[in-house]
Amino acid sequence: MRLRFLALACGAMSLGSVAMADVETLAADTAYKMSQKGELVLIDVRTPSEWAMTGMPRDSVGATLQDTDFVARARGAVLGDLDQPVAVICKSGTRSTSAAQRLAAEGFGHVFNVTEGMAGHLGAGDGWIKRGLPTDPFNPPDR
Repeated sequence: MRLRFLALACGAMSLGSVAMADVETLAADTAYKMSQKGELVLIDVRTPSEWAMTGMPRDSVGATLQDTDFVARARGAVLGDLDQPVAVICKSGTRSTSAAQRLAAEGFGHVFNVTEGMAGHLGAGDGWIKRGLPTDPFNPPDR
């Protein structure tokens, strides 16, 4: 009886993990090229003060990971189409890793993490800025 319960529990856990998309990694230049071709939506999960300092990746959408409406903003960025590929980027790959996992857990089907981030990360790459990829200025909303 005990083994049967364990087998059922393991089976239920594996079914839950099948539903969650795998998070893949992308280099910054690949993410840029794909976003420009309309093959993915790039979401910058940094803070507005970081966006103001460096600009945002060209044609990206800002959705700060710490905001309570982060997932809703990400859904809005893909117009509710959770099968639309998304890539997330932060300063150096830490927050984007959390963001990618969260989006995958929320049902996004194709999630990519730009692990080198904007500033680069040892072993992951030089980053968006050092690669010379284009940025758009951050224009805060009028209050």
